[in-house]
Order: sequence, then structure tokens, then C-alpha cells
Amino acid sequence: MISNRQPARMRALGMELAAARVHTGKTTKQAAKGIGTSPSTVNRTEKANRVAPATDVAGLLALYGITGPDRQRILELAENLDANEWLETGDRLPRLLPVLAGFESQARTLLEFSPSLIPGLLQTPAYIRALHAAAGVFGAEQDAKVEARLDRQQILAKLAAPHYTAIIDEAALRRPCGGPEVMVQQINWLIGRAQLPHIRIHVIPFRHGTHPNPGPYLWMGFASQSPIVYVEHFGVAGFIDAPDRIKKFEDLTATLMGFALGSADTVNFLTRMAADFERS
Repeated sequence: MISNRQPARMRALGMELAAARVHTGKTTKQAAKGIGTSPSTVNRTEKANRVAPATDVAGLLALYGITGPDRQRILELAENLDANEWLETGDRLPRLLPVLAGFESQARTLLEFSPSLIPGLLQTPAYIRALHAAAGVFGAEQDAKVEARLDRQQILAKLAAPHYTAIIDEAALRRPCGGPEVMVQQINWLIGRAQLPHIRIHVIPFRHGTHPNPGPYLWMGFASQSPIVYVEHFGVAGFIDAPDRIKKFEDLTATLMGFALGSADTVNFLTRMAADFERS
């Protein structure tokens, strides 16, 4: 069935199937022949222009040699493709991370609001380690999480990097995660990132008063598809794609920007904060 909407689940399924096909070296024509359909049908499925029936998805996975947990995960992804949001809880949260990385790699614009922590795409290794240590994560598990976070950050280092805007509450900067030395390094890293042409950082200072706080979110804009918002809170995370809900986040972003400092004033503010931590 052809769909005019492109929900997050449908787009994620398309990414998974396209990646699996490319990995096997098959063309869409070969994939279509393998499951008895047309190349245009395979194309529409990969581009999230079609609600693919489970039989088609299962057939493609068999053709691509996808088995075990990966097969089960993708088949589950093919359920409820038309849902207005895609939320996961508990031990299912990690399955969202590869999808988030995929959406970030396709996005032309990223805008992140972070009220209590430095945004993940801007965190230094020492800051990441301090966060995980505070959560009781150490050793090899901590190393793996740090590596995964740093790998995700490479999206901002590629040649065709998306335009990235971060709105950070002063509270995230005042909290001494890992101690003064870690914070000096982290804030200086932010100052350096803010000099890049595709990155803008805006701080909402305490002196600007109380502002709306919906919790952290990441708005992702695409060249030819509708935006998606990623939200993450304790024990639940996921993607929102319904147009009316996306509009609420966009209106909220405009409000938050009204409380935030401009780019140049933010750099000056960060410079003073780094000096404060150096003296502490």
C-alpha cells in the first residue's frame, strides 16, 4: 500500500532493508525478482513511500540472509508502521540508537535542546566518562559507551555535515560533571565547536528567567522528507513524527531561542564560565 505519510518506523524499516540489500550487493531489480514483486515496489519500501506487508519484509530478509535477533528486530519494526510516534522502554531502548544515528546521517539540519546536560554530540570523552561513572557504569561497558558516543559525534565532522544548533541551559554548564578540570576542558571544547560554520551554540542564562522546559529533544530536518523529533527521558525514548506534534516542538524552539543568548554572546559567556571553573 502506497503511503503519503512517512512515519519514523517506516523510514527506519526502509533504511534497514536498503542497508541489508546493499550489503549483499543486490540491485533493487534482483531483490524484486527474489520475492516476486516489481523494482518500483522495493524502491518505494526503501524510501518509506509504501506500507510494506510483513510477508514482503520477511521475504527480503530471507533473500538477504538476515537471521536470528536481527531478523526478529526488523520484523518487529515492520509492525504498526503508521503509528504517530515510536516509543520504547526498558531493555528495548538500545535498539533506537542505530536508528537515531541513521536519521542523523540523513538529516540536513539538527537542533537540540538540552536543559541539564551538555548535548551528546558535543560531549568530550572525559565528560562522557564522568556521566557514566555517576550512573555506576565502569570498565569495559563504560569504554564501549564512550566509543559509541564518540562514533556518533562523527556526524558533525564529515564533509557534508548537517547544520547543528544546540540550545543549552546554564544549569548544564554550572553542574561540575567530573570536576572543574573536566568542565574547563568541556567548555573550551564548546567554544571551539562554536567557531565552526555549521555549528551554532546558544546558552540560556539564569538571568533570563524561567523558560518552558519540555525536557531534552532533538529536531531533525531532512531535504525531501518531513522532520522527526527524538525525545529521551529516564526509561523511555523514541521518535515523534505527526505534523501537529512536530509543529508544537518548532513553536517551542522559537520560544526557547527568544530566551537564549546569540552566538557571539554565548562564546563570551562560555569563556567567563571556563575562567570560573579554572579558579575553583
